[in-house]
Amino acid sequence: MSHLPTTRRQFLAASGVCLALPWLERFASANDAANVPNRAVFLFVPNGVNMWEWHPATTGKDYELTPPLRNLAGLRDRFTAFSGLQHIKTGGGHQEAALWLTGNPNYASRKEIYVTPNTISIDQHIARAMGRQTRWPSMVVGADGGQYTCSFNAEGRPVLADFDLASIFAELVGADPKSRLPQRGSILDLVADQATSLRRDLGKSDERKLDEYVESIRAVERRVQADIAWKSSPRLDSIQEDRLNLRADPHNTPDGVDFVDTMLELIYLALRIDCTRVVAFSAYRSSQCCVLKHLGFDVHDEGHGSGDALPEDKPKQFANLSKADAWWTTRLARFLDRLRTTREGEHDMLRHTTVLYGSGMSWPSTHRNHNLPILLAGGEGVGFAHGRHIAFNGQQKDLPNEKHEHLKGPKLGPDAVSMSDLLRTISERMGVPAEGFGESRRVLAELLA
Repeated sequence: MSHLPTTRRQFLAASGVCLALPWLERFASANDAANVPNRAVFLFVPNGVNMWEWHPATTGKDYELTPPLRNLAGLRDRFTAFSGLQHIKTGGGHQEAALWLTGNPNYASRKEIYVTPNTISIDQHIARAMGRQTRWPSMVVGADGGQYTCSFNAEGRPVLADFDLASIFAELVGADPKSRLPQRGSILDLVADQATSLRRDLGKSDERKLDEYVESIRAVERRVQADIAWKSSPRLDSIQEDRLNLRADPHNTPDGVDFVDTMLELIYLALRIDCTRVVAFSAYRSSQCCVLKHLGFDVHDEGHGSGDALPEDKPKQFANLSKADAWWTTRLARFLDRLRTTREGEHDMLRHTTVLYGSGMSWPSTHRNHNLPILLAGGEGVGFAHGRHIAFNGQQKDLPNEKHEHLKGPKLGPDAVSMSDLLRTISERMGVPAEGFGESRRVLAELLA
């Protein structure tokens, strides 16, 4: 993340803190109101899902929400569920993160996420074209950090993911996390006088937006201060921090819930103050599932334990996978709702923010990658039409007919619709040409209004 100056936002500045303001009508020119920025967010969760429950059984607008998608019921008109998408020549396995946003069909597998050679990921492809418009060309974050990322530059090298909540927060507010970030007080205290003066000049709508934004900053600040306290505890003395591998535990609680919730809130804040317009979040490594420890089981192990079985044959394993799926869709719903309930010009932030959510695996038992669990939300401002379940390549819900038949997966030809087509479509709706990206052949007109 770089520190290029921005001219779109006004600031509250004091004592080394430079707090950017959200979109306010008071400071918006006619050009700003007509040109609210478009954004793209990529949320990667590894290890697939309980495939018996994920995909809807019917297509179109009247499909029935499946158990994991019911958490998104209040947003069903703002997202599209997909069946049948995959990278045709790109495998799954523990390399899924390295391939999810690249669609690289020509690579050699190595341990964990590493593949060689890799190619540019779609988030960085977009960021190369539009990243200079904001302080940070892109925001790349994840629970494990470092090279455990789904983001890759033009040379195919990993864009190192940041996991340090305090550092990210400090950069957002323009403070030095080591010397200026208050550990007992609040940065809001430093700019309180200016904020009070500003409030006098605002209309009721802007005043409400400012109050909501200040409360968002305060809530994240509380979490970050707890994280700072945790990091100063003796438990970290034995952990060696290597900025290339970032082996230190990123979580400020044993179960990781606060970490994920705080990171998603930081992403929301970064978008809201136009610090960046491109975000890639990698939840964790496929082999670790660290942030879900509070569920009482290891998602990776439960996936393998489910084997090539029917649900009734492995009820415990599939029930646990369902718990993990529900945990993540709850977080996704909360994040999308934050965008939906934040006004920006004549619309809400979600209208101008395209959010891709999903995994690079489908069946976690043997890391298959056909019929990936993928959702696309928001972005109506760039032409996406939602509220449907769309099945590509003749694939819908996997149904338990003959045992194991569901796991074979289709043999897709070179003319099949691929996950790369979806990535290309997102890029081109963002205004960045992506012909030939990965395995793409066309823009998916099926997604457009």
